[in-house]
Amino acid sequence: MGTPPLLLLFIFVLLLAPACRGQQKVPSAPRNFVAELTSATSVKLTWDAPTAANGALLGYYVYHDRMANGEPVIEKNSKKRIVMIRDSTKRYYELDNLDPNTEYSFRLNAFNRNGDGEFSERRSVITQGIPPEAPEIVSVSLDRDEPPVVARIEWKMPKVKPNETPIDKYHVWLRAQGYPDSYIKSKSVDGTDLSTTISGLWMGVMYDVLVAAENREGLSNNATETIATPVGSPDGEPIGVQYEVMKGKIVVSWRPPPEEKRNGNITSYKAILSAMDESTDRFEKMVSSMYL
Repeated sequence: MGTPPLLLLFIFVLLLAPACRGQQKVPSAPRNFVAELTSATSVKLTWDAPTAANGALLGYYVYHDRMANGEPVIEKNSKKRIVMIRDSTKRYYELDNLDPNTEYSFRLNAFNRNGDGEFSERRSVITQGIPPEAPEIVSVSLDRDEPPVVARIEWKMPKVKPNETPIDKYHVWLRAQGYPDSYIKSKSVDGTDLSTTISGLWMGVMYDVLVAAENREGLSNNATETIATPVGSPDGEPIGVQYEVMKGKIVVSWRPPPEEKRNGNITSYKAILSAMDESTDRFEKMVSSMYL
């Protein structure tokens, strides 16, 4: 039979790389890989270079996973779990701000121009508990602005990380500015409470308001605010009044009323001198010092 007139012959030529070129090799696993806690929620990873670099090392990849029941937890954004180190001479890496009371697993590999190398063995650590963050003070006001003065303090629960120990209680302090710490008013409330009142404040005083949260691991930093109580008339009289006659003059001295009865800063005193038999007019004088 003859050849069909429109017969087309297609010839495919396959070019194959010579077998002698061999497979390009990647680095072997890093050696002596160790993971250890440096703080409650910080980890330091250390390692030695791979035995076989198989070319110039370009760096390392660090992988970390949160674990639950011995299995990695699937994260929404897996990119956060991978760190590229573009320094082939580096032999450590530190991670901080991990979740408390959580198991983490770490592994490491090197890479060169041929690709990612073999993985190290996994290393696991369990982070420790941490004190809570400081609460946020929402408002400080006066429920009562005359003696006994009552302050109301309200706050928000601090941000809580996954697995963080629950808050047991809150501590509230009102510290009178310019007075010794022995004059601090304090109160502790349950960890589910977000407000409280403190009574018995002095009038005419600026108070520092401090609120801290506490859990099993300890106290948070203090959230701070200030509040001023209104000024009132003194409730107490001057104390330790003394006088002496010097060269025909009477010198009178005294001390201020007790601090809790001043109701603010005393700006002046009124001194009155009068004869016992009221035979002469009495003498009155306003003074700012504590003697006349």
